[in-house]
Amino acid sequence: MKRLILVLLTLSLGALSTAAQSLGDAARQQRATDKKVGAKHVYTNDDIAAPPAQAAVADEKAGASRGTTTGATTGSDTADAKQTAAKADSEDKAGEKPADKKADQEKAEKASALKQKFADLKKTVSDQERELNLMEREHQIRVAEFYADAGNQLRDSKKWFEDEKKYQDDLDAKKKTLSDAKSALDDVSEQARKAGIPLS
Repeated sequence: MKRLILVLLTLSLGALSTAAQSLGDAARQQRATDKKVGAKHVYTNDDIAAPPAQAAVADEKAGASRGTTTGATTGSDTADAKQTAAKADSEDKAGEKPADKKADQEKAEKASALKQKFADLKKTVSDQERELNLMEREHQIRVAEFYADAGNQLRDSKKWFEDEKKYQDDLDAKKKTLSDAKSALDDVSEQARKAGIPLS
């Protein structure tokens, strides 16, 4: 009976000692085995680099432990980096091709000229419309006055017809001028649209 207990105790102690092997030891043992066999690599926390925030904190701690010399060096490195960036930026601006500058300048001049032409034509159209409306209103007043007095119709009928013919010729000329101005305005507007220039 004592032997049986002793055997059982020995077996349980052996099992406990095997179970007591730490997880880290088991992982190291497994890695060594995998390297020998050529198995696929299993990534662990040791293989993964620290996140950038933690790395920056670790760098700061390391810099503080190294002393003020490192801090001064880091400050000068930062200043050098800013100067380099500023120099590269100025070189980029200076490095623009003259042809590009000339093309941009020509485009700006063309846009300015089109906008000015559009504004002038718009003013011309507006003036012509106002003159045409005024002319038609004055004619309506004359017609009303002429037909209101029967004596005028008998006395000045020849002059009336001459005035009417002159009025009709002037009216046709004004309408043609207005039509031409509107057509030119539409042409300028279309040119600006094709060139991608906003006129408003």
